[in-house]
Amino acid sequence: MRSGEQIRSALVKFVGRWQTYAGTERSEAQTFLNELFECYGRNRKDAGALFEDAHSSTGIMDLHLPGLLIVEMKAPKETTRLDQHRKQALDYWHNSADVSVGRPAPQFVVLCSFHRFEIWEPGQYPNAPLMAFDLTELPDRYESLMVLAGDEPVFHHSNRELTKAAAISVARIYQDLLDREAAPPESIQRFILQMVWLFFAEDYGMVEGRPTEQTLQFLTKHGDTWSSYLMLGGLFTSLNDPNDHGRQGVLKGTQYVNGDLFNQPALVHLTTDEARELLRIAEYNWKQVDPTIFGSLIEGFLSSDRGVLGAHYTHEIDILKIVRPTIVKPWRARIDAVTTPDEGIVLLEELSRFRVLDPACGCGNFLYVAYRELRHLEYTLKARITELAKSSGLPVPTGLPYFPLANMQGIDIVPMATAVARVTLWMGHRQMIEKYGAAEPPLPLVSLGSIRTQDALRAAWPETDCIVGNPPFLGSQYMREAHGDDYLKWLSNTFGVGIKDFCVYWFRRAHQHLKPGQRAGLVGTNSISQNRARSASLEYVTANGGVITEAVSSQTWPGEAKVHVSLVNWVKSPSEPPTEFILDNEPVSGITAELKVPGFSTAEALPLLANKGRCFQGPIPVGDGFIITEQEASRLLAAKEATYRDVVRPYLVGDDIADEPTQRPRRWVIDFAQRPLEAAMKYPAALQIVRERVKPLRDGNSRKSRREKWWLFGEQAVGMRAALAGLPRYIAAGRVGKRLLLTWCDPWTCPSDLVYVFAFDDDYSMGMLSSSAHSAWAWSQSSTFKRDIRYTPTSAFLPFPWPYPVTDEQRERVAEASRRMIARRQEICAEQQFGLTRLYNLADEGAYTDLSKLHRELDEAVAACYGWPKAMAQDKDEIAQRLLSLNAEIAVGQRSYDPFAARDGKAVAQQLGLPMS
Repeated sequence: MRSGEQIRSALVKFVGRWQTYAGTERSEAQTFLNELFECYGRNRKDAGALFEDAHSSTGIMDLHLPGLLIVEMKAPKETTRLDQHRKQALDYWHNSADVSVGRPAPQFVVLCSFHRFEIWEPGQYPNAPLMAFDLTELPDRYESLMVLAGDEPVFHHSNRELTKAAAISVARIYQDLLDREAAPPESIQRFILQMVWLFFAEDYGMVEGRPTEQTLQFLTKHGDTWSSYLMLGGLFTSLNDPNDHGRQGVLKGTQYVNGDLFNQPALVHLTTDEARELLRIAEYNWKQVDPTIFGSLIEGFLSSDRGVLGAHYTHEIDILKIVRPTIVKPWRARIDAVTTPDEGIVLLEELSRFRVLDPACGCGNFLYVAYRELRHLEYTLKARITELAKSSGLPVPTGLPYFPLANMQGIDIVPMATAVARVTLWMGHRQMIEKYGAAEPPLPLVSLGSIRTQDALRAAWPETDCIVGNPPFLGSQYMREAHGDDYLKWLSNTFGVGIKDFCVYWFRRAHQHLKPGQRAGLVGTNSISQNRARSASLEYVTANGGVITEAVSSQTWPGEAKVHVSLVNWVKSPSEPPTEFILDNEPVSGITAELKVPGFSTAEALPLLANKGRCFQGPIPVGDGFIITEQEASRLLAAKEATYRDVVRPYLVGDDIADEPTQRPRRWVIDFAQRPLEAAMKYPAALQIVRERVKPLRDGNSRKSRREKWWLFGEQAVGMRAALAGLPRYIAAGRVGKRLLLTWCDPWTCPSDLVYVFAFDDDYSMGMLSSSAHSAWAWSQSSTFKRDIRYTPTSAFLPFPWPYPVTDEQRERVAEASRRMIARRQEICAEQQFGLTRLYNLADEGAYTDLSKLHRELDEAVAACYGWPKAMAQDKDEIAQRLLSLNAEIAVGQRSYDPFAARDGKAVAQQLGLPMS
């Protein structure tokens, strides 16, 4: 599923392709609309959208997505005359419904001339479009067409580009102040937040007389004789004093703001140029600033030691994937069910008591969106109460309660993040008064002591009614370095699940904190639905009364690492079982802890004893000094003093398998295997390299064995070495990749820990492991990294049920198909001088059809070994389910299973020179 940023990036390219189009409507409208759907991550046909649909008595609709959307296309030359075509588009809408067959009119109508869009919701607003914008604005208005992604659109008029420009300008002035050490960093951070709020407040008329702008104007003219330290500092001090009766001059008319923001007035001296730059920043239209973007960006640079502008922000449409299922949809259903004004008032009072907790709130963007949506729900419910009162002839109730800002609760360990979160919510509070009517007075600012700076995993969480948020992402392998041994020991003792990805603990803590009937929605790395992390997070939720109601199984998330996440919404111990489940924007019958539809689970797969001892991770050196250059390897191998070939070996990593045309190693390593020091001394030049480059680091290693045996790899893969002994070749595969790519290796090659080794030397085994059957199983059983498979022996190989029994003829058919496939791909890679990744990417696009045919022949040969029909050879979902059933039968003893015995016997006989039966 596409993230907001992916949709926006695709639309930027879309605009580039279409902004100069000047042809007719008829020739390219369908291409335009097909490509537009693809930008939103959907195929137009799969979405159910029809071209030239006649389900309207007034004509043919250019595009009809039943129940949701009509699109009427016009030629670019009609851009300035779209208003003349509105009647035609709206007539289609009026006449598209058919009560006799239960077909309602679509919710939205889009009138488009390629270069301009008008979006209508005629059932609600028949007199004017909800939004109109040019094609060039589409990337920044993409939320308004989210119906194309199968989601609810969002219509707002904040300005993304203005917001980013304002944040960049603020970041620059912040960096300038830091660079010249204008004040302590904490004071500069407070100064920036206090100034930002004042810019916003003055544009909204919350601070009369625009004293900030007046002061900055004065300083630009007299900054050499007057100090902002006193003038702006005096303004901040005045705003913090509820009893200041001396507000005169530029301060006249200002009010008490609130100690939360100005309890420590920031005292900073500005140069004339800095005052001038701040005055320019004040001139932005701060009413149009989007707090969800601005808060993320300024937290990014205010929380950084370097003060660098955070380049990423969480798109609102992605936040709504949590907020809508957890908060909006349940409340909307209750509002729709109200039948009398009194029922509505009771529900409104309950809504006004509803509390939201984000236990990793960061800059507060989840809380901001949740607050805005709750204010909208309040507005909708009040309109419902008014409508019911009028239709019943009753007086319209007055003095109704509102949803209070203090119901938004947050925890974050970073002080500046919580400070930004409060400013974000105060900005949202004033904006929502403008949009949805009165709430608390905007001044003094609402006290937001509910936003606390604490370690959320160690702090007590406040009572709440729902939990939303985006806990921190940090892989288990990085936890010790980031948090230290003591913190990891505390985590392990407190949660009892060992060391997992950091976000896992938030899922457990959230579910424990919920009361029956309450809901949560959290973002986690997609490891939460995979293997060990799943058992500690989502399986814990579902095993303890949690029902997952809506989820996105995987999508990218903003950030340099482009991490792939899962978004999960659930309810704890509901009084009545939910009847609606949405997975990846599609209705389903239910959602498992693997974020799959029930019946497509592979979680129950069990290890098979016969598979043990045949798949291994390569050894882990624990010391970069073991790796040597090709020149160093050549010198050692040429030396006469010892047979250095025994300990100097080609070193295979996953990139070699994926990108090197021959799939051979491009690195070298010194590997003493399990030799004692006196044996390693027989290779003095190699040992000296390790002594100089590895031993100094190993001397400080916390593990005794690594300190004392500094010349040996940290993890020596003893079992792997024993399994490979005597084999003329073995199979290797990269641990992580877009595909599971396998290659043959000679015994001299040393696999790295980024490689998995299969202790087989026969073509049949290579064919089985290269087949769609094994690939489908591996994808269903392995975890993923971003969108790549992360193969693991314990979850993928050990439970993999090989076909058994298999005839010699079936085995030879697989072996021959394997030989032909590998020979052909080696030929292509040698001719073109590219690796397997490039080769298979091109094959996916339609190149090298002969290689694809060879893969199909291999898959069909493997299917025959299992006794499956030929047509099933490419059906990955069906393959995974059949293999799961086969695994279960073998694991409980219902089916005999000894797939390697015959081959092992032949191998022994061959090695001993004995006749084979």
